[in-house]
Amino acid sequence: MSRRKLFARLRAHSKPGDSPGASPDLQRFVTPVLAVVVCALLLVVFQHLSHSVDYKSVVRSLRLLSFEAWGGALFATVLSFAALVGRDAIGLRHIGATVPRSLLWVGATVGSALGNVTGFGALTGGAVRCRVYGAADVTPAQVGRLSVFTGVTLALSLAFMTAVGMVASAGTLAGMMHLSPAMLRVIGAAVLAVFAAMLAFCGREQRTLRSRWKWLAFNVPTRRDFVAQTALAVVDVFGAGLALWALLPGAHVGLGEFMTVFSAAMLLGMIGHTPGGVGVFEAAMVFALGRDVATPDVLAALLAYRAIYFGLPLILSAAVMAAFEGRALKGRFAFLSPHRVSQLAPLFLAIVTFAAGSMLVISGATPAFKMRIALLQTIVPLWVLESSQLLGSVLGVLLLFVARGLMRRLDAAWWLALIIAVANFALSLAKGLAFVEAGVLAFLIVLLVVTRERFNRRASLFAERFTLTWLFSAGMVMAVAVWIMFFAFRDVPYNTDLWWQFAFDERAPRALRATLAAGVFAAAFAVWQLLRPAAGRFVKPAPQDLADAARIFRAQERSDAGLAMMGDKSFLFSESREAFLMYAKHGRTWAALHDPVGPRSEWAGLIREFVALAHRHNGRAAFYQVRADALPLYLDAGLTLMKLGEEAHVALSDFDLKGAHRANLRYALKRGERDGFDTELIGPERIAECMPMLREISDDWLDSRSAREKSFSVAAFNEDYLAAQSVLLVRQAGAPVAFVTFMTTDLNTEATVGVMRHVAQASPYAMEYLFTKLALHLKEAGFKSLSLGIAPLSGMEPTPLASHWHRLAGLVWRFGGRFYNFRGLRGFKSKFQPHWEPRYLAASGSVGVFFTLADLSLLAGGWRS
Repeated sequence: MSRRKLFARLRAHSKPGDSPGASPDLQRFVTPVLAVVVCALLLVVFQHLSHSVDYKSVVRSLRLLSFEAWGGALFATVLSFAALVGRDAIGLRHIGATVPRSLLWVGATVGSALGNVTGFGALTGGAVRCRVYGAADVTPAQVGRLSVFTGVTLALSLAFMTAVGMVASAGTLAGMMHLSPAMLRVIGAAVLAVFAAMLAFCGREQRTLRSRWKWLAFNVPTRRDFVAQTALAVVDVFGAGLALWALLPGAHVGLGEFMTVFSAAMLLGMIGHTPGGVGVFEAAMVFALGRDVATPDVLAALLAYRAIYFGLPLILSAAVMAAFEGRALKGRFAFLSPHRVSQLAPLFLAIVTFAAGSMLVISGATPAFKMRIALLQTIVPLWVLESSQLLGSVLGVLLLFVARGLMRRLDAAWWLALIIAVANFALSLAKGLAFVEAGVLAFLIVLLVVTRERFNRRASLFAERFTLTWLFSAGMVMAVAVWIMFFAFRDVPYNTDLWWQFAFDERAPRALRATLAAGVFAAAFAVWQLLRPAAGRFVKPAPQDLADAARIFRAQERSDAGLAMMGDKSFLFSESREAFLMYAKHGRTWAALHDPVGPRSEWAGLIREFVALAHRHNGRAAFYQVRADALPLYLDAGLTLMKLGEEAHVALSDFDLKGAHRANLRYALKRGERDGFDTELIGPERIAECMPMLREISDDWLDSRSAREKSFSVAAFNEDYLAAQSVLLVRQAGAPVAFVTFMTTDLNTEATVGVMRHVAQASPYAMEYLFTKLALHLKEAGFKSLSLGIAPLSGMEPTPLASHWHRLAGLVWRFGGRFYNFRGLRGFKSKFQPHWEPRYLAASGSVGVFFTLADLSLLAGGWRS
């Protein structure tokens, strides 16, 4: 669930009195602009701080961290997350909800891990809790109250710990915070007084405070819940601070003073609203500890702290989500409903993928270790090393954008992410034996493989626009990478010759070229996203549009236009609303089904308008299964023509069962009578009462073929659609075994076969019997023609002057029977001696026509975008 969707759900379920959120349109622009301003300020601050430190000293300090320091930080992280679980338990008690203990541990730890990394913990962590706690019937509104309660108490706890430190250690903190001891004591005492007043204000029972403004209202927790929540928040913050303290073994500052500084820095990080407080928190810690701890040691400890306290829980949480997806957790966690919880897997995988992409971009901007480069020099040629670093950075940028597709569960994004991860796994070793980087990518590959089934949306990866927030996030990654590159190679004299220096020991030129290539690729992609036309999307037709389309359809002869009533296609009406086109969209293909419906005088204008509509959205216009007599109109519109097959039309005035050519039909009737077949005509007025029976036959037919409902160009079992049609039902010994629906207009001249279904145990002659009876019934009723539908690739015999497509289609017709029974379908329809009419595809472009065909096949399979 995205932040915006969760925010909308929390607001929709909030009680009267909950404060309203900001306007979504305003938030859409304010958030990224604020993020850019904060990022720019932080880069300025770090640029100032970096004058006293160099890249090599930070790396040296990081490599000198002891095993005990890493172990202590890990233990403190576990302590902090255990307190987080307790905080959620108190919060659930506050809102009057209960969840099983196993559910509590998953929701609290996984939700906190996500909230810590991405920021906006009330929304991102709330999305996780909505899914996990929802298994215990906790509503989104309750999760919203829980997030507000825990977030506010965390801020209060940070303020409380900072105030205690100000009062107790004012003399020591004065130099660190650049304030006088007296001022620190006054500020600390004032904060403690406010906290004491809040504690006294809480009573033994929970109550709601309201004001004369209806939107301003909040729940006052009980004193027990407030004290317990604050105490656990203090333990949570203490554990987080202790994790960083353990990584500073040489710090010349007491633990109490350190916790005060740490709490104040965390509070500033929350106010700064950057993801996980990144940048703001680091700047505050370096500023406060600069006099007592060497700056390289502080920066190294902060990097290790981010990896232990933020990165490791995120990775473990992603693994938990993948385990649910792979059904690996059983026993105590079985009731969590793997399907429900695993829906979070795409969100976590998207974040891990974005982090991996950021790692690759920054890695390309930093120097590899000299010893590893010397070893590579004996194994690979120089061009492999040079191209690996440049290509790895570019693919890292691509991962930043692929991550959004993963969050939207797109199958194309999954495949691209897997290909990039595998490629970069090899590149990370070839560019400098980056084993940690290769390990992260290997973990990402495992997560992708385990969660394959979750990415099942067949839509174009870049069909929809990227949000400004996403583009700015990628831009911030590039800005940080550029800053780190100049920081790492600060002593390198930059000149034009640097671009053309290629050698194993020339690490600065290699990083410069890789960062430039990544930056150019990111900028080009962002500009293309901002300037390209809106892709457009499928919109369900309004009731009035359906009513107008039904009116036009009923007043003309073409019965196959009844597919417009399925409700799975949009409509484009002429200016007079006396003619329309029905269309759907997949990827870049805007596909209209059949020719326009209505007066022929309005067809040309509708065709031109539809082509212009598709082109305005950077799409491909296509008209599927159009008739030969309208081809000049499509040629005039600049479209390419391609034959699809032939449609079978039975001339009912000439239809009878006499002669040798009708022997098969006569035998089917006799065999049906011998097997106890009988037919029943069900008119539209009786469809509703017979719908359960028809549904049972349809479901049996689908199950026997492991198939799903088709759509777009194929009639599907849709109750609203069937309600306006007639049905011919076949019973065998009184039991319903098969049926066919048929579409007609008010002119009663032509009928078209719609939904055809039979049970798996039906006689092989059931459908032939059914169609023969249908043709005889329609002839008796005065109809002139019956359409049996199209036979794909029929009539595509190769000729000397045939197009490449025509020749290819002819080969598929001859040799493709293993995949689709082309010949069998035409053979069945040929038993009725129909007249075969060609049907064509008219589409934009030349090579793009083949992509259009792929999109059309997905549309017929029920996919939309």
